[in-house]
Amino acid sequence: MKLKSVFSAKSWMGGLVLASGMLLAVGCSENIDDSNYAIANEQTMTDFIGSTDSLSHIKALFDRVRLGNSSMASTLTSVLSARGNYTVFAPTNTAMEAYVYELTGSTDIAALSDEQAQTLAYNCIIDNGDDAAYETPDFPTQGAFNLPNLNDRLLSCVQDVSRTGSPYVINNTATVIKENITVSNGVCHIVDAVINLSSNTVAEMIQECDNMQVMGNLLSMTGLMDSLAIDRDREYEEEERDLTLSRSVAALGRDLQIPQKRYLGFTGFVETDDVYESEWGISLSRDSENKLTNMDAVLEQIRAKVEPVYGTEDRDDLTSPNNAVNRFVAYHFVKGKMAYNHLVTHFAEYGYQFGADSKNPQTTTYSVDVWAYYVTIGGKPDLLKVLQVPSGDHEIYLNRVSQYNDGYDGDYQEISTIEHTAGVGLNVQVLADNGEYDNNALNGYFFPIKGILLKTSAVADALGGERIRFDMTNFLHEIASNSMKLGDYTYCPPGFLEGVSNESSGTYMLYLSQAWGGGTNWTDYEGDEFIAAGLFDFVLQIPPVPKSGTYELRLGMSQNTLRGMAQVYFGTDPYRLQPIGLPLDLRQSVDPSVNTQLNWQDDVDDIETNTENDKNLRLQGYMKGPMYYTRGDGNGSNTFRALPNGYDSPVVRRIVGIIQMEANTTYYLRFKSALKKTDAQFFMDYFEYCPTIVYNGSEAEDPW
Repeated sequence: MKLKSVFSAKSWMGGLVLASGMLLAVGCSENIDDSNYAIANEQTMTDFIGSTDSLSHIKALFDRVRLGNSSMASTLTSVLSARGNYTVFAPTNTAMEAYVYELTGSTDIAALSDEQAQTLAYNCIIDNGDDAAYETPDFPTQGAFNLPNLNDRLLSCVQDVSRTGSPYVINNTATVIKENITVSNGVCHIVDAVINLSSNTVAEMIQECDNMQVMGNLLSMTGLMDSLAIDRDREYEEEERDLTLSRSVAALGRDLQIPQKRYLGFTGFVETDDVYESEWGISLSRDSENKLTNMDAVLEQIRAKVEPVYGTEDRDDLTSPNNAVNRFVAYHFVKGKMAYNHLVTHFAEYGYQFGADSKNPQTTTYSVDVWAYYVTIGGKPDLLKVLQVPSGDHEIYLNRVSQYNDGYDGDYQEISTIEHTAGVGLNVQVLADNGEYDNNALNGYFFPIKGILLKTSAVADALGGERIRFDMTNFLHEIASNSMKLGDYTYCPPGFLEGVSNESSGTYMLYLSQAWGGGTNWTDYEGDEFIAAGLFDFVLQIPPVPKSGTYELRLGMSQNTLRGMAQVYFGTDPYRLQPIGLPLDLRQSVDPSVNTQLNWQDDVDDIETNTENDKNLRLQGYMKGPMYYTRGDGNGSNTFRALPNGYDSPVVRRIVGIIQMEANTTYYLRFKSALKKTDAQFFMDYFEYCPTIVYNGSEAEDPW
């Protein structure tokens, strides 16, 4: 059950006003009785499963298992007979018996412990809430479903058209053998194996892969395996939550979720052993069981490759965050657990049409490159760029840097890219899965990569020489680990977001998304935003830069009269930050008919005029919204270069200041309300780090 808080009234977001009210894979050859399917849509899920002989074992399990730990809680059989929208992956009796035999040595379903029974049953069911249950056209082609199952885990899916029969494989083991059985309260899919999600961590699962033994050994040697072990913050769950917040804040006209759990996780990008052999010429010796026998020699070969990149500090201590091998391994992992299809977000980029259901944006036709920046683990945090191309099979790459058709009359298609070269670390392709090996861990995912990933000077120069635009959700890793991205409105209480600290009692951190807010007039970079509401004062940890240098720091925002005003502070010590720039007043209009002091001029056909107008606007600390993303109407064409670009909430970029930043260093921003108002909003969508070579180069910065 989702618990609600009681915010009320109305709020601006983007350009929209909301008014109140608003384990064992078993080939299955048993005969499945099709006679019930014709009348399935007149039955409940319980009716259908109970009347299908080949599903009697899972039915018995649903009779036994309750939704919750109370003896008074409803059984799953009762739950699945009530109104709702449920997706059920029901294993056949043959699959159930094989699974139970592996666990207990008996085929008797009753031999399962209560914990085993609950885990098995919960893994089968996704509660789709108010949305339609998943039919096969809604299945991800590579990646995971957007909603978790009753165990709060995301099920993965691969569509393998080369397979005989159904192409849908759930969590690498269970093939859908009968699909899209529609009942009155959901959709049932019959599968030929029990869906058994691993309870191992990301690092433990990597070590189980025979084709990733080099990285598996390095994780142990460096001690980083321990850093990747956490999966849940139980201290957070033990705290009492105030579910009836009554303080007057910028109200939203609806309740907000308060997370009752705080899941933590990681995503890894891992070279298979053959990549070390082919790209670095490292010799691997194996025994008759295919286990590495010369890891000490392999370590020395790797050390010889990475020390020229990361240095020789603490050379003899692999566990030191300064050690070259440690830094090499840490650069492969980021905070936040993300399935392959959640590595980047498609929603509002130029030319993209998300389709009829904004909660499930279409994944077949893309328009332009889409990227995200993540912070790596370890004592020397770094920036890792993940990018998906729109062509071909929509491949995903790490640290891909390209040239684009990025003029005022351009379409932002790639003109050229820096190809992957051995030992350089640029443009490393990511694969969706690791073949026969499961990659859906208890606390995240890992993906094979087709080249060596390391942070060379070439990577630093390439990433540090382009404008870095990153959505707030990319570095607030709890958003990914708790499946919040493009999800329901959420109040994030103190302690939930690691990257937000020193919050005053009057600060309310609110996550909002268009997919759940409805409407078509949102103006958010990836379809979502954060609002700091109330008499706010908080510190935000921001990502490191890839290369030391001077950067212009910008904040993407939409402005209206319900917004607030804040003084911004900057530095490396979250308790001793220095003011930067003038206070940001988000109430000011950028419309020159209202604000005669601001020299906004809409774009025209003449490029030189547009360039000059942009320069004049910059002198006043403003930039127009980028052409790269558009209003959230699903058309992918309405950019923010002319007024009124967001109706009552024009989209702009505010230049916060020009700052010197060092690589591998953690920085913080403090936002303190400059108004004595308890109902103010401070809108935050995305940030930009823009290096000198871009904002003050020989050529004008592109409008994208």
